[in-house]
Order: sequence, then structure tokens, then C-alpha cells
Amino acid sequence: MSNIAKNLSHIIVNVDVKVPKEDILAFCTNANPENVGIRFTYLSYDNQFPGDDTRLLENLIKSVAEDTDRLFIITDTEAATEYARGSGIACAALLTPYNRSCAFSQVLYCIEDISQIPLYRVVRMWQRHHGIPWTITVTDRLVIREQTEDDLEGLYRIYADPEASRFTEDLYEDPREEAEYLRKYIENQYRFYEFGLWALTLKENGKLIGRAGISIREGYQIPEAGYIIGKEYRCRGYAEEAMKAIIAYGRSEFGFEEYMAFTKEQNVPSVRLLKSLGFEKRGYDLIMGENHAMYILTKQQ
Repeated sequence: MSNIAKNLSHIIVNVDVKVPKEDILAFCTNANPENVGIRFTYLSYDNQFPGDDTRLLENLIKSVAEDTDRLFIITDTEAATEYARGSGIACAALLTPYNRSCAFSQVLYCIEDISQIPLYRVVRMWQRHHGIPWTITVTDRLVIREQTEDDLEGLYRIYADPEASRFTEDLYEDPREEAEYLRKYIENQYRFYEFGLWALTLKENGKLIGRAGISIREGYQIPEAGYIIGKEYRCRGYAEEAMKAIIAYGRSEFGFEEYMAFTKEQNVPSVRLLKSLGFEKRGYDLIMGENHAMYILTKQQ
């Protein structure tokens, strides 16, 4: 869990009294081992009294007198989600047998079974609401996280090396175009798919040294893994460290059993790395008009 997650201080579960209390308590209990100083409040309401849900919720929030940016609400009513949106509070809808007809158009996330959801998923929901980049995984030397617009200067430094774009697509020549592309990528790719191309940063100082991640190439069903490392950080094992972590993450989070990767035959370091990771060459294909070798990694490899 990244330090930024500690900014979430309070989770309020606001549900109808008919929702089994055991499920709510199971969530709080399961979250305790992961708890990084987050408080939990269970707030039930009786749907017999109109407005009981939002009235009690609003009174509770006023009584705790906290920064609402540090709150996260899990609720089962549309009225409460609308209240949260109007107040700028991060919120998720809890789906129950009593609200299946609700659209919940005001929220980014819906929770099917609160008793099974881990705390880090809730923290990520809160982060997405506030535009905070997710930390995807941490290795011995790297923090792999979502990209931000603050990475642009570092990216142009990495891609200034002609070798960087020799085997991969280059950045836009105009930084303003790249900034707009990256903004839309963050807004759409990360939000809707939760995977993509991520930033590779050094754990010791946060310096950006490259990018790596998972994508779905048009016309293919198997997810594609790829990477680029800045010139001064090559031949130090960073690419292998990142790729191993990303492959494992994709399997555990999304159930990806196979991966593919494309590289040109003359890109000897890339070929060597793919083979060391267990990828096997399965043929060739045209990528951006040029012939590339296609490598496949199966779950057994």
C-alpha cells in the first residue's frame, strides 16, 4: 500500500437495516489486517422513513467534522450517492436484493459482495475519485504505478535516446499533443480497464526510468506485455524485474493466463529477455507496417 493511501481516513457504510449486518462486519473484520489508520462506521437506516438515509448520513458527516476529501461512503441508495456526488465525496454503491432496479449513474464503482472486497480495492476506488495514481505493485527496486502528466518531462528525456524509439512508437513531437494524449489515456484506459502502460520508478528516489505494462492490441485476444527502459538504466535487470511483476499482477488481478509480446529480431536484448521469462516464438506479424516476431507465454511456462 502506498503512503498516499493513508490520506483516506474514514469509510462509512450506509445501508438499509434489511441488509445483513454480518456482511458489513465481515468487511470491517477482513479489512483490519490491512488497516492503515482508517476508521470504519456502520450506519443503518430504516427505509420506512423517507429521507432517513441521507439525513442520517449528512448528520454523521457533520458530527465527525472531517475533511470530506478523506471520506469514502459505501451506500445502497441512489439518494445517498447523489448526496455524495453533490458534496464531492468519494462513493461506491452496494448492490443488494432490494436495489436491483437502481441505476446508480452517480458512481464510478458498484460492489456486489462487501464481505469479500479487500480494503485495497476500496482505497483504489477512493483514489480514482480524486485522480490519485494507483500503485500497481512494488518490487525490490521499483515502484510500478499509473502514469501522470508530471511524467512528461521524464518521458521525453527517455525517448530522446534514438534507441528508445527504434523498436517502439515514439512520443508526439509537440509536448502539448503528448500531454493531451496522456490525459485521455489516464481518464479512459485506467478508469475503464484498470490496466495499461505504467510508469517504472526507482523505489529509492521516485525517478522515472521507463514504462511497462499490459495492453490489448486490436485484432488479438491475448494481452500483450511490453516495456521500455531509459538508456542509463539498461542492462541492470530492471526490465526483467518489472516484467515478472507485471505478468504476475495480470494473472492475479485479471486472470490473464497467457501473454504475447512483439519484437524485432535485431532487438537482441528484448529477445533474450523474453526467452528468459519463458516466452516462446510462435511466428511473425506486421506491426505498424514492419515485420515483428511474436512471442507467447503460457501459464505453464
